This record gives sequence, structure tokens and C-alpha cells, in this order.
Amino acid sequence: MELFNTILNNINIVLTAIIGLAFTSQLMYTLFFFLPAKKYKKAKTKHKFAIFIPARNEANVIQETIKNLQMQNYPKDLYDIYVIADNCTDNTAQLAREAGAIVLEHFDNNPKHARVSYALEFFFKIMLQENKDYEAYCRFDADNFAHPDYLEKMNDALDSGVKLGRAYNNAKNLTQNVVTGVSALWYIRDCKFASQARSFLNTAQMCPGPGMMISAEIIKENGGWTAMGITEDAEFTMDELFKKHKFKYVKDAITYEDHPSTIKDSYKRYVRIGHGTHKLFYTHGLKSLGLFFTRFGWSYLDMFFTLLFIPIAVLCCTWLPFYYTYTVIYNFCVGNTALAYTILKGIGYSLIFAFILPFILQGFLVYILERKRINQPFKKVLPSILMFPMFMIIYAFSIFMGAITIPKWKPIKRNTLVTSESFQQSLNQNNIEKRKKYEKTLSEEDVVKILNEENIDNNNEETA
Repeated sequence: MELFNTILNNINIVLTAIIGLAFTSQLMYTLFFFLPAKKYKKAKTKHKFAIFIPARNEANVIQETIKNLQMQNYPKDLYDIYVIADNCTDNTAQLAREAGAIVLEHFDNNPKHARVSYALEFFFKIMLQENKDYEAYCRFDADNFAHPDYLEKMNDALDSGVKLGRAYNNAKNLTQNVVTGVSALWYIRDCKFASQARSFLNTAQMCPGPGMMISAEIIKENGGWTAMGITEDAEFTMDELFKKHKFKYVKDAITYEDHPSTIKDSYKRYVRIGHGTHKLFYTHGLKSLGLFFTRFGWSYLDMFFTLLFIPIAVLCCTWLPFYYTYTVIYNFCVGNTALAYTILKGIGYSLIFAFILPFILQGFLVYILERKRINQPFKKVLPSILMFPMFMIIYAFSIFMGAITIPKWKPIKRNTLVTSESFQQSLNQNNIEKRKKYEKTLSEEDVVKILNEENIDNNNEETA
């Protein structure tokens, strides 16, 4: 029995070291939060974009998303909005057409193709066949909004030579409830810490789908869309990195995601992500580690550590509970009561000082540093900050379940409370408040007048 316990202890030391190493790499980015993201010069040329939205049974939200994207401060003749109605059984396609989008309907009876990657393959095949003159493509999900300056900022990056752009992932329903708030803070945290530091260090970004910008040159080089896994955005990111194409962070190109409003929907979302990224770690993560030792680029090691969090989540839900439960029970059974209590105290202290407090502090730091973009009173965000560690538990368990199961596609309830008009009013109100602080002598009516005049000038420039 002593030999068995020694073996378990040695295994635990190794696995704990791996877990600590993975968390240390992320902690480094948190400590370097002050590093500024790269800024891009004002573009000399306005390039032509295609915004594409894969949508499956998104009748509840698709029109508001299209309306929002039509409000871009960018020449209307230099961007088109496409909706890929993917195996829809509702009137998503009809509603998208009525809202002014170009609709491509995709039907595939193969149940193994129930993933967005096949819709993207279908879309880019048509783009290449029709030889469209777009210079870049921007992806949005059916429930995403964009800041009015999103295309303008992506155009600056494209004009500066960026072929792959990652947007800033904000949230349109951060204060809907604690569940949406915690999820939103997590994505904002990733942008503020990891993406910003990577931008300063000129290393590759891991790019989620919403707000992703891809140059037409990359699509032509690939012959269309080739990342066919469940987590197609992460797979595409890694595939391009292997070709020495890095995603660059465009901090001022802001997208607003609609986050799941219930634990059940969050669970469904992350189970699916967990299943895809768990497979991706073994096909792309390990390859990235190998390339680090042959190409000696930090980006490869960084992406390995990023994907390493998936098996780490599995370990946290399997090995750690098994090992420490066994160790405590064993010591109680053999009469080592003092040692058993010491282990329990160690577990308690570790949970408080290495997990609960650090994540709560990260939530506070995210709010303090990004309060202007979060644009919500502290008291509304505080419950989500305090629940930050709970989100990590749900996230880890969901990833674990995704790794050991084969989840089927399931719809997630969309938030219909935020409309394109209310979203725009919120942004305008924020601009008014900023201008009032800058011009303390002006009344609110004066500020509104100035903003309206600026909008008229922008529209005249676009028309000209």
C-alpha cells in the first residue's frame, strides 16, 4: 500500500506542476496589463468588405443584427452584409432579406455536418466562384452587434498590412443577470490582459469567431474555408499560425456579444466548445509545442499553453478530486487524523488564496481598467465580479463533459431585450457624457447638436 501511495503522490506532483505551469503563463499576462496594444495609422485607402453571418434558426435576432451592422460609419457601397441561412427550419432567410442582407441558403442533410464550419465552406466557395472583389471578410454571429467604427478600425489595420484581425470582444447584455455578467467579464478579461500583451509583444492571437477579419488574400490562398472542426475559429487560428500567418489584435474594432443568460445555456455552449478544443489540443496543440522547438517562436508555445487549459480542466474535474478525497479518507482510516486535517486545511487555503481571491481580484481589475468600455455602474457589475470563481467551476466542468461526450447541436436562447436602436442610443448617451466632461461649459443640448453635426459631416464625406 505504501508503494501505491508513493506512486500516486509522484503522479500528483507532476500533474500539479503542469497545472501550475499553465496558470502561470496566464498570470504573466495579467501582471503585464499595463502594456499598450498596437495602434494602427489612419488608412489612406478605404477597402471593400463583406460581412458574413452564419445563422441557423435565428429569426428572433437576425434583423436587429443586420440593422446594427447597417449603422457602420463606413461608405455603404464598400461593404455588403451576407447571411448564410444554414439548414434553417424557420423564416431566418426571409427576415434577413427583408432587413437588407444578401442571403445564401445552405441545406445539408448529413447529420455529421451540423456545425458552422460547413456553412462557412459553402459561403467561401461561392465567393471564390463568383470572383467577388472584396478585399476582406468580417465574421459576426447572428446575435452580435458592432461598434459603429468597427469597419473603419479594421480598415486601418488592413491598410497597415494586417491580414488576420481579432476584434475587442465586449458584451451587449453584461448586466442582464449574474450569468451574462460573469461570462462577459471573462471575455473582456481575455482582451485586456492576454490580447493586449500579445499585441505589444507582436505574438499571435487566439481569435474567437465574432469580429474576426480575414483578408481575401488568405481565403484565396487556402482555396476557401478549410477549418472543418467544431471549434472552427480556434482551428483556423492554429492552421494559419502553422503557415506563419498571425492574427493581430485590433483593440478599437469592438464587437458586442450576446452572452447566455442561464447556467443551462452556458453549460451547452461550453460543452460544445470543450468537445471541439479537447480534440484540437491533441491535433494542433501538441503540434504547436513541437514547432516551438523547431521554429523557436514564442507564439507556438503560447498557443500550446492556451489549448493546454482544456486537458487541465479535465484534470481539475477528475484527478484532483480523486487524489485528495482518497488521501484524506486513507489517512482517516489508518489513524493519521492530524495529517488528514492538515490536508483538508491545505485544500481550504488553496481554494481561498489560489483560486477564489485571485479570480475575484481579476474581476475587480478588469472592471477598473475597462470601466469606460464596460460603461456600467460598479454596483451592477459587483455581483458578477464576486461570482467570477463560480464561473470558472462551471466552465471547467462543462469543458470536462465536452471532452468525455459527443454533444449534439442545441439552440441557445437569445436575448431580444437589446435592440439596434436601444444599443445605438446607449452609445450616443455615452458620447454625450464624455463630451460633457470634456467641455464642462456645454449643456446636454449643445453636446447633442455637436454630435449631430459631426454625424452629418461623416455622412457627407461618405456620399462624396
